[in-house]
Formats: sequence, C-alpha cells, structure tokens
Amino acid sequence: MEERLPASDDSATNPPPPASSLETYVVQVPRDQIYRVPPPEHALKIEEHTRNSENQEANRQSRISSIAIPIVLIAVLAVIAIITVRATVYRPTAPEFTVTGIQGKGLANGRSPEFKITIQARSRNTRLSASYKGAGETALLFKNKEIGQGRIGSAAVEEGTGGVAELAMVLAGNAAAMTPEMKKSLTDDKEKSMEVNVELTVEMKSWMRNQSMDMMISCDFRVRNSLMNVTQISFQECKKL
Repeated sequence: MEERLPASDDSATNPPPPASSLETYVVQVPRDQIYRVPPPEHALKIEEHTRNSENQEANRQSRISSIAIPIVLIAVLAVIAIITVRATVYRPTAPEFTVTGIQGKGLANGRSPEFKITIQARSRNTRLSASYKGAGETALLFKNKEIGQGRIGSAAVEEGTGGVAELAMVLAGNAAAMTPEMKKSLTDDKEKSMEVNVELTVEMKSWMRNQSMDMMISCDFRVRNSLMNVTQISFQECKKL
C-alpha cells in the first residue's frame, strides 16, 4: 500500500512578501475650508498688525521729536545769547593813555642823555582785565627831532578790570640830534612842547573772551619846567594812530 506524503504548505515555507515602504494616505478636507487666498479674517489681522506697527513707529518718532526739538532750540538760543553778550558786554575798547611824567639825565654835563617817561593806561573795560607790553619802538620828539628812542619794559604790566596801569620806559638819548640850544631849552624853566610815540600790545582777557590789540599811540604834551627836575605837565593829548 502506497504511503501518501502530506500536502506541502506553501504558506509555511514561503513567507508573505514584505509590505511596501511607500504608503498612500488619502486626506479628505471639507470643500468649504479650501481657500485660494487667505481667509478674510487673516487679512484683517495682518492689516491690524501693520497699522499697529505704523502707529508705534509714528509714536516713537513723535516722542523723539518732542525731546529733540526743545533741546535744539535751547542750544541755538544759548549760542545766540553767548555771541550777543560777547559782542556787546565783552567788547574790548581801547584804553585811555596819559603822560604822567618825564625826566631827563645827562643833558647838562655832556654825558649820554637818557629820558625816563611814565604813561598811565586806564582801561575802559569793566569786565575785561588788560595787560600791556611793548610791541615796537618808543620815540621822543622835540622840535620835530627824534631825541630819544627805546621801548616799554619786556615784562607786561597787568592790572585788574577797569583799573590803571603805569607804563614805564627808559629811552636812550640821541646826542647827535640834540644841538646845544635844544639841550638848553630842555633844561630851562620855560614851557616846552614835546611828543612821544609808543607802539604796544594790549591784551584783553575775561572768562568769555580774549583778544590782543596792537596799537600805536601818539601823545602831544607841554612841560612847564626843566626836565632835570620833577616835571609839571600843563597840557597833553593822546590819540591812537
């Protein structure tokens, strides 16, 4: 009797094919939720956001302007005020000069003559202090002849605001220019007319303004007595050249 073999189980010997790694899903969206353009409420939100951003930028600029404009105006007014005060209240004015003394040496004994002259400078600037120093030659003239020459001392003479300064200078006599008649006239007690020309620099200073002025002054004066004694000046007139 022939023995039957059991039927082969293909499912047991051959495993099922592996599942594909690519799977397809179908998503169904309701037709009323599909938009080709953003929904109206989204547009309203974007418009509101844009409007808020513009309002914030406008407010920020307005705040900056409200702070910057007053500061600029105050700065401009301050500059105008400083310029005005500097040009009016602190405007330098040339001092007034007066010859206060003159003395001669070596006029009678034949030695080299010498002249000592003192000029008073009075500042007319109540808010500026002034200092003076020689900027050039000082010349003494008598009968249209230059009989002495020198300059103000090298050290500046300083004085307070609206004060007085004494400018002293020693002039070397020009013996060649002085005749015996001129020496006699300078030492007698008769009134004599003379002239002194001075080059100097005046420095005006204050906390707001500093300025230097180079000037030449000419003083015409008359002396009543001998230059060998304490002189008496009867007339004088100083002017700026």
